Order: sequence, then C-alpha cells, then structure tokens
Amino acid sequence: FHNDCCECLEICPKDAFFFDRKRLSIDFEKCTNCSVCLGVCPTEALSLEFFDPNDYIVRQSGDEVLLSCKKDIPCLSAFDSEHFGALLLRKAKVACDLSHCEGCELNPENKTLNSIKSRIDEANRFVAELGIEKSIDEERFEDSRRGFFKAIFGAAKEVAREERLSDLKSAVSRVPVKLTLLKNSVKADTDLPNKRITTDFSFIANKSIDTSCTNCGDCVQFCPTSALFFAKEGTAIWFISGKCIDCSICNDICKPRSIHDKEEIDIISWAFDRGEELIEHTLKICQECKTPFPYRGELICDRCKSFVEDFGDIFKLASEE
Repeated sequence: FHNDCCECLEICPKDAFFFDRKRLSIDFEKCTNCSVCLGVCPTEALSLEFFDPNDYIVRQSGDEVLLSCKKDIPCLSAFDSEHFGALLLRKAKVACDLSHCEGCELNPENKTLNSIKSRIDEANRFVAELGIEKSIDEERFEDSRRGFFKAIFGAAKEVAREERLSDLKSAVSRVPVKLTLLKNSVKADTDLPNKRITTDFSFIANKSIDTSCTNCGDCVQFCPTSALFFAKEGTAIWFISGKCIDCSICNDICKPRSIHDKEEIDIISWAFDRGEELIEHTLKICQECKTPFPYRGELICDRCKSFVEDFGDIFKLASEE
C-alpha cells in the first residue's frame, strides 16, 4: 500500500522523473541538480550532495535572513513550508527574492513560482495560527556573483560533509528532518499565544479511532514514521502526532474505516512528540477459530461471524442430507 504522491514528477522543469516498472526513477541525462524537486517531497526522499536545506536553516546567523537564488542557494523551491516556518519562528525578519523567477528556465508556465508562493503562504498561515504577527516578505537581492556561487556548489559536490542533519533520519522511523526543525522552533518559543490550532496544513495531522476498529494492525504496520504503534501488549493503539506526515495511508488501508482526521491539535503535544491513546481493546478468545479478538459482547470474532453469515446455509444443507 502507498499513497499516490507524484509531486516531483509534476514540478520537475526538465521532466527527469519517470516510473520504470512501478519504481520512481531519474533520467540523469535530463536532471540538472536544480533542486526544484527538493521542497515538494513530503518525506525528504530526494536529496542533493551539494545543498541540504536543513543544514542551511540551522546555519543561518543573525536576526534577518534573505533567501535568493542569486545569493547562496540553487533555487527557493529547495525549501518546503516547514523550512519557511522554522525560519520565520527563529528570525526577526525573513524575506524571499522572487524577482528572478519570471522567465527562469526552472519556472515553466510559472509552475515553480506558484508552488514556492503556496509554501510561503502556508508557512505564514501556520505562524499566524500560533498567534504570532510575523510573515515572510518579498525583497530583491542585488548581486551579480551567481557564477561565483555556482562554482562553490560545483566544488561542494566533491566534498563529503563531516556533519549532516540528514543523518538524523532513521531507516526505521523516517520522520523528515524539516519537521523536526519546525517542531524545535515551536518548542523554543515558551510563550505561544495560541496552544490549540487547526490541522489545515500539509505537515500536521491528528487522528482518532472509533469502536469499529478490529485491532488488525494494518495501520500500525504500514505507518511510514511509526506515528501509530501498539501498546499494552497489543491491546491498545497509540498515536504521536509529531511523527505524522499526513500521508493518509492509515485512513486508506483501514478496512472498516475506523480512522478519522481531527480538525484541531494541541501544538505543544505535537511539538514535544507526546503520545495519545486512540483506542484500547479487551481481547477474548473466539469460540470458533480460537484466536484473540476485540470483545464487544459477542462470542465469535468478526471474521468467523462473516463466514457464518455467508456460508452458514451451505453447512445447514449438508447436515440435512
């Protein structure tokens, strides 16, 4: 099971991405390492050797930051909403230079520019939802040393960094580093005006599970970041909203449709990765198949009950012959 994300295919200005036997592949003859795809990937599955947006964020000094492709980054599309939000929470002033997007070869039909603006707007909405009166402004960076910085990027490709934030990624629990950056930025503000906000953001989700849950475990098994997990010897399902990337795989894979999205979230619990019990089951042994099942007053599990309802007449006819 997987979701149908194709953000990188849709935004790539060189059409370098394609599917080969159901696997996402890159045509390196077409790829120019422009970084346009980096910021749209929700799981940080894509990376560049010579530019890491997470490293860039934490290494910014001073209270004011101006992001520009004519300064020290390949393209503003390398940043996602979480990056913009983290900068906005950490700095007194954040500005973006979008004046060079018009006519750029990386911006066919303004597709890249519109995507960047959408991410900036989402970051502004998130910070405003927290009750903080700050937003990212547009400002032009005047400098003609683009070739100089391009040379730096070219040389950096050959250099292995001693310390990379991407090393924080775990092969088991792939929580995007950009999400950790944003949560750390929220935690650093000890006096947030609003502690409870909406979940109307691409990087935030809150879940609930109703009593139709059969405790099958599919949601836990297929959660890519272990935001959902078993507790109490497998009788309870817990949820850590701070690890959820809102991929909705759990919603789609749940056969009885027991998982639902909640419209609000406690931002402090989200930032500090606090867990919440969504449901706890009392397990009984099914009288038919002798396996444990969530007890709701019946003597047999849902699977056996369904089997009896569908095929009970066959066994009845056989016994009468």
